[in-house]
Amino acid sequence: MVSPSAESITASLFREYLHRHNLRNTLEAFDNEVPRDPNSISNRLELARSLGITKLVKQNKQKEHSYLSMAEIIVNHLSGKSQKGSEPSEKTEETVNHSAIVKGDGLVIKGTFSLQSNKTSCSIHRSNPSSKAPSSPQKSPSHGPQSSQGPQPGILGNPVKAGLKNGLRHTPKLWSDHSLDSSPSKPHSNEPLSIIGSAQKSPSKISRPPSRQRNSITEFESLEEVGEYTPPPSINHFPEKKASNIPGSTLKSQENMEFLDIEDEIDVELDRINLSNVMVKEPKKSMAVVDITSAQAMDLRNIVFGNATGTSFNPEWEKQSFVFNDTQHLEFGLVQHKGGPCGILAVVQAGVIKHIISSTNPNLSPRNAERQQILIKVLACILWQTANYTGGTKTVYVCSNSGRSKFQSSLMYRNDGVTEKLQITQCNTLASTEVCVREFLPQFQNNMGKGCILLLYSAVLSRGIDQIKEDMDEVGCTLMANHGYCSQELVNLLLVGYAAQNVFNDVIDCGGKMLKGVKERQDIGLLTLYEHYKVFEVGCNLKHPVCGVWVICSESHYSVLFTTQRDISPEQPAELIYYDSLGRQPAPYNLSIYPNSAVDSKNDDPPLELCIRTRWPNARVDWNGSEPLL
Repeated sequence: MVSPSAESITASLFREYLHRHNLRNTLEAFDNEVPRDPNSISNRLELARSLGITKLVKQNKQKEHSYLSMAEIIVNHLSGKSQKGSEPSEKTEETVNHSAIVKGDGLVIKGTFSLQSNKTSCSIHRSNPSSKAPSSPQKSPSHGPQSSQGPQPGILGNPVKAGLKNGLRHTPKLWSDHSLDSSPSKPHSNEPLSIIGSAQKSPSKISRPPSRQRNSITEFESLEEVGEYTPPPSINHFPEKKASNIPGSTLKSQENMEFLDIEDEIDVELDRINLSNVMVKEPKKSMAVVDITSAQAMDLRNIVFGNATGTSFNPEWEKQSFVFNDTQHLEFGLVQHKGGPCGILAVVQAGVIKHIISSTNPNLSPRNAERQQILIKVLACILWQTANYTGGTKTVYVCSNSGRSKFQSSLMYRNDGVTEKLQITQCNTLASTEVCVREFLPQFQNNMGKGCILLLYSAVLSRGIDQIKEDMDEVGCTLMANHGYCSQELVNLLLVGYAAQNVFNDVIDCGGKMLKGVKERQDIGLLTLYEHYKVFEVGCNLKHPVCGVWVICSESHYSVLFTTQRDISPEQPAELIYYDSLGRQPAPYNLSIYPNSAVDSKNDDPPLELCIRTRWPNARVDWNGSEPLL
């Protein structure tokens, strides 16, 4: 797993602050401006480790008046440290010993450092005993003694590791209240050695500028700046220590042990809290993230709209995500703001309902965490089906918004503010697909966001653009119909896994032209008003699904009809529930269906009743006191 960057950690720290203070609107706005990526940190314990403040978090928890967020803990720590630095303080006498060896230019500098009562001592040896010292002291390039402190866990991470990686040499810069006693042991030369940056001063008089005062005596200095060589990688500045299991750390000092000690005592919240109400992430070893290319963007726009230089998503699409309804008794439902992407919403809604009613104890008023977990599984299953149905890519490509354009407009492609900002995560298993969807769930659920567009593009790439063209009966068809509505091909792509243009069973030979339909019985069905008008026929593979859930197509709008009854037949009475994500309904519509009631359908009957009678012929529909939807 790639270590999070400074930008990613900073964004995660800011999100943690907003989450802890319940600033939901600000958090949504921030997620929209700075979308999360696979390296974003959603676990508080992981974030504390990345910042190196696990000890501070534990100390904060023990305070009577503790701080809510890590940002406040850090600010409190730094401000208190700054105040302590300006006043003398008494410290208990303690000794920490370190040793170091630096080789180069014929010198071997061996240092044993004892930090005791603010005193440091070292021994320096010359490796070449035959070298002669000059008659008088003079400046010469040399290597200063190593720091008297080992790696410290803290807000700045591990400075020793950072220094070694960047070719930096650890040199002490001491201020007036510290002294350095150089007592050569077994000297090979009487030549005085100068300390870098202090050749004209006695070490005991080296002072630190007031602006740089802090409770540390170590700093890193670039060897390039002082004209020195870069130590070869084989040189060990510190004795070998047991490797740490903390990400990004290769050394483990006594101070670092607290990272492990604290784990057993830390609050459960630190181990499971997440900023996006999702589960703990698995390692992303099976995922690869790439930016979209101009060729891919062009192909996506062409298969969806028929061109890449003109029409693109309207505002209704750009402001629609998978947001749940908080109305009592409608918690299972998604909310649609305006017309347009209802086809995608209806398929996802049907998947959510199918998951609920298929459980042991169906609950149509799930809690937020439960319905989010259901949504993750539904989105992942839709994408996995499109990728793995016959002819698919066998790989899921999850699209997310990077927030930045990956290329500029050209003669063949005009930026639409959405497609060129995509980043694509590749998933090779259903489990990794769920992990990826969970990672980007804030984008799929961002209120007034682009969740429907991201699912559409993810499904297209997972199925394969060339394969989608093969699924269609006619050349030049697109997934977007007139006025920004979903075409039947798009609905079928999400519903059955491929972009068939028809809803009858199997394949029909029409004058030598083979028309493709739905090949197998589906878990979720479809009923349409067009069948009542004899425009086309819905086959039993969709009319009689495994689960009692149907996507309803009526008057160019998609909604959902379902039943919690098991093994319902066309001849038996049924209790149905109707939900329209755009309907703003105050409660579910409970309908009682009485088949074979000798009721003839009339064109002025409610459209929903006409759709129902394509499944239950001549049925009487009782709205149970609700006003029929016209």
